[in-house]
Amino acid sequence: MPERDELADFIRDYFRSVWALELFLFLKREPDRAWRTDELVEALRASESVVSSSIAQLIAGGLIVSEEEAVRYAPAGRDLAALADGTQSLYAKKPDSVRRLIVSTAGSGANAFADSFRLRKD
Repeated sequence: MPERDELADFIRDYFRSVWALELFLFLKREPDRAWRTDELVEALRASESVVSSSIAQLIAGGLIVSEEEAVRYAPAGRDLAALADGTQSLYAKKPDSVRRLIVSTAGSGANAFADSFRLRKD
């Protein structure tokens, strides 16, 4: 099992939204099955936009692969597979902690943008 800090970094770096994590874990449950986008939209009850952007993110991260208009779980190496297993285990035990890691990272960019408009006293 990966170390706690390594796992936290992985979660923050690889999942831009809780939707992406949910999609990833959904695909991980059936690693031999390939899913089309419309099937994932229906199964997850998510929008096509959310599913498509999550798929793109997970492919870029090497966690899933695209096969003929469908995607399936296929981490690009043992290290990613171990981190994926650790994420699944942690999310099963402490879902709120994992969600907070993702949301805190997603919010940091928006906060930095908002802070750039604050007036400072020089």
